[in-house]
Amino acid sequence: MGRKEKPLDPAAGLAGRFAAELRALRARAGNPSYRDMAARVHFSRSALAQAASGQALPTLAVLSGYVKACGGDVPRWETRWHEIQQGLQLREAPTPDSAFPYEPPADGIDPDAAGCGPDAITVHARRVATDSRLILGQVQLRYSPATGAAWCRFEGFSSLDHLATRQPVDIDVQVCRETDGTQLSYRSRYVFDYHWSDLLRTATGPLFARAHIYIDDALAATGESNRLPLP
Repeated sequence: MGRKEKPLDPAAGLAGRFAAELRALRARAGNPSYRDMAARVHFSRSALAQAASGQALPTLAVLSGYVKACGGDVPRWETRWHEIQQGLQLREAPTPDSAFPYEPPADGIDPDAAGCGPDAITVHARRVATDSRLILGQVQLRYSPATGAAWCRFEGFSSLDHLATRQPVDIDVQVCRETDGTQLSYRSRYVFDYHWSDLLRTATGPLFARAHIYIDDALAATGESNRLPLP
């Protein structure tokens, strides 16, 4: 039997997180030995083992060999490799557009500070309306593939802008992770612009975004995104 691999901490960095994903792929393939994997592709046992060590991101060629040896979807993993590489580049050269000092992506970090802006996408959005069906805005589950993090963003519509000129309006944005029940919430006075929460790391199960709208300190509307497992 081969020597047991050293444990990984996926939260320690993007390379470590990617290595944990590779090890999970190998486990799903029945944990073939690196000797057997090397026999299936044109790479040495040491190169394949190093790919899942977490010390550095493997080359794209070695990654493709590792995935092929485990019967994985090579194009999908190559896309994931590019996402991780972009995230590492963002960590080395944080976006100059951020008003905050750079912080590595982690639970509770501001998306701007973690450099999530360049590749951020809205993976699901839902309109938020009152019981009388007045649509006030939209709650969005935002996701950065490069950093492996998600957050809640709320966009107010003109109907809410109109209300906010006459009455105090607060927005409470929340991002929630179902697997461990972690929930981050941020409530503030409506600023006629986007409101967003801090980050939660993904790849551990479904996440969703939620927004509460308070008018005159009374709850007027609530909206949630779909619950989605994100890589």
